[in-house]
Amino acid sequence: MGQDKIDLSGFMPPGWQGKYPPCQIQVDAEGQMSHDGAPLVHPTIIKLIYESVHLEDGRYLLRMDNQVCELEVADTFFVVARVEFTRQGARLSLNDGSAEDLDPASLRLGDNQVIYCAVKGGAFPARFGRAAYYQLAQQIVEDGEGFALALGDNKWPLKEKSAEAGGPIKGS
Repeated sequence: MGQDKIDLSGFMPPGWQGKYPPCQIQVDAEGQMSHDGAPLVHPTIIKLIYESVHLEDGRYLLRMDNQVCELEVADTFFVVARVEFTRQGARLSLNDGSAEDLDPASLRLGDNQVIYCAVKGGAFPARFGRAAYYQLAQQIVEDGEGFALALGDNKWPLKEKSAEAGGPIKGS
């Protein structure tokens, strides 16, 4: 007895172009997850999603056991919710509840002045949410032809999103 391939086309959103089937989980620009418009609220499920997300070829995938599906992400999966400045730099609180130090060399300025940085050891981009954006903006200064984040004696230029990572401008 041969097994017929199951037709999953009924589960695909109209115009779906993903390599893997969709997870039917949407992530909005503020990092809020939903399923068909209903917010995901179960803490254990949300934690499992955060632990299982991967970024491959610009696509956000959930890998659980031997199953893979693609998330529908409006901008970035991770969002910086809060910024706290320390003597050493800045500490970020992310939408998954984790906290980590900002890598200021990873800062990028995107469309509509949205600020991004690398998180999770550089594995993911993160968008600064509204509150974090305004917290970070308190330390942004004009610098030559653009803007820079002032941390201590260093200024870290805000490059365009596609630009390569930069180092600090010392003693400015």
